[in-house]
Amino acid sequence: MFRVILANQWRESRIAILFLAATAVAIPSWSLWGTTPGPWEAWHLLNAAQQSSLAYPLLALLAALTLAAGAWRPDHRARHVYALTLPVPRSRYLLLRYAAGLLLLACLGMALAVGAGAATVGRTLPRYLEAHPLLLAGRFVLAGVSAYTLLFAVSGITARTARLLVAGLLLLLAVSAAADLLGLDWNPLARCFEALMSPYGPLAPFRWTWMLIDV
Repeated sequence: MFRVILANQWRESRIAILFLAATAVAIPSWSLWGTTPGPWEAWHLLNAAQQSSLAYPLLALLAALTLAAGAWRPDHRARHVYALTLPVPRSRYLLLRYAAGLLLLACLGMALAVGAGAATVGRTLPRYLEAHPLLLAGRFVLAGVSAYTLLFAVSGITARTARLLVAGLLLLLAVSAAADLLGLDWNPLARCFEALMSPYGPLAPFRWTWMLIDV
């Protein structure tokens, strides 16, 4: 059953996944392109790593969005009839769908680890600088899992629930705008964002430092 679901999700998202994997392999080498040995090599390497640090969480977010959408696209297209015809509980089916996306996300993390390792292997770094290809790939996977879990839950809702969710978001925006106009210190939209991005929130990995080369 899992192999069928995995193959189905791969078929739905294979072009985007291959593009993301190629991007994950290329970004580390691209970020260090043009940094040559010299008296200012350490500064150039840190500057290059800092400039490319935003690309990694963005890639993790795109991967999570792609996998979450690909997981539910067949069900939405068939109006969830396929899931109802399977001789397995709904909870197990959802778990298998979720696990298939996690496996593909782990493959993208491996692609990033390979690309980061290839960009730094055999390279003599200046004193006090170290390469962190596995740490970077681990952060990619953790951030991807966090975003994928939220997007997977949102992507699987029905049309009626989606309308209710949109209405709730519009109400939240209206209340937040009214709070700003009235000069109130309490803003529900800002509080929700802080809860998601706080050090203990579900999207906390996106706050971390994503540098391939660091001290």
